[in-house]
Amino acid sequence: MIASRTDLERLTPGDIERYLRTSGWRPVGDLTGRATIWALEPDDLEVIVPVSSRFRDYPQRVNDLIRTLAEAESRPESQIIHSVTASYVDRQYIRTFPDAPSGMISAADAAEAFQGVRELLIAAAYAEETQRGELVLPRRKPKIVEEFPARTLVTTGPGSFVIATHIELPRNDTLFPATPFERRALVKLREMLLSTQAAAAEADENADLSPFAERVDEGISKTLCRALARLGGTDRDQPVEMRFAWAEDEPTDLSTAPIRFEAEQITMLRHAADDLGRKETSEEAVLHGRIQGLRREGPDQPGWAVVRGQVSTKRGDLQRQVWVELPSDDYDRALRAHGQGLEVRAAGALRRTGRRTELRPVSLFRVLPT
Repeated sequence: MIASRTDLERLTPGDIERYLRTSGWRPVGDLTGRATIWALEPDDLEVIVPVSSRFRDYPQRVNDLIRTLAEAESRPESQIIHSVTASYVDRQYIRTFPDAPSGMISAADAAEAFQGVRELLIAAAYAEETQRGELVLPRRKPKIVEEFPARTLVTTGPGSFVIATHIELPRNDTLFPATPFERRALVKLREMLLSTQAAAAEADENADLSPFAERVDEGISKTLCRALARLGGTDRDQPVEMRFAWAEDEPTDLSTAPIRFEAEQITMLRHAADDLGRKETSEEAVLHGRIQGLRREGPDQPGWAVVRGQVSTKRGDLQRQVWVELPSDDYDRALRAHGQGLEVRAAGALRRTGRRTELRPVSLFRVLPT
């Protein structure tokens, strides 16, 4: 056995089922009333949980279960046993989707992801502690904010590449215990993520960063945007999904449904982290991409094309959504290109306003042949 019989008998069916439920497992069947079957999708893993600890083979069955969990989460069996019995721990599961085999990630993407987790915790702790919105967080932060990531344990779990945070809540046996700071910070983080998710969807649709700036009072900051963008890999172009699992001994009716950021939203978060609050800059650039949308006041008026693609400047290349100002004739050609799904090339002055990226005036606009 991987643990002593005493340790295994100490794990109750309730403890095990609670851990499985908060870790993404779901009951899928039973064995003649003596055990329940749990599955983890999409990893095609199953475990069997006896319904009673009085069965003679209970320690052996729990031993098999713990071994499966340890292999699935790439953690020592002793850590799994501790987690199963830790009913006063809030957990967050951050699922990333790197271009790598399931359960693996490149060293570069891993470095970005773990730094992103740290910045997420700092952004949440700062927003909860100060109770104010700030676009740019100060370098010097309250001690409780700086210490929050240091008191958070991190493991990896089953899935594409899942980072699990484990935050132990302090026990308070007073008659009317106050909600601990750790729980309040995570609740705040969940609220901030929902607000950021809405802002990112709106910003992606309009190719404009204003939705982020308008929600600063809801906890959105450059630190939060950068943290989420880091979770999308070194290229900031992979989706991210997060789910909260709340400690059983600190009950809450908050949802545990996943909060998902699509790849396009992660890209907008990168733009927000780079450009929000910055002074306007201008440099010569060449843009190559596809038109996402078109806007103008009237048929004989100049208009704007929103182009998503590669921007090349003297400082290098980057992926952007750019508003391209076009005279009437070029706008008509852009309209046809958009309808046919053709790529375009434009050159001019790239202006980063802190709200959106523009190319104007345009010295060249060309529809590229297929």
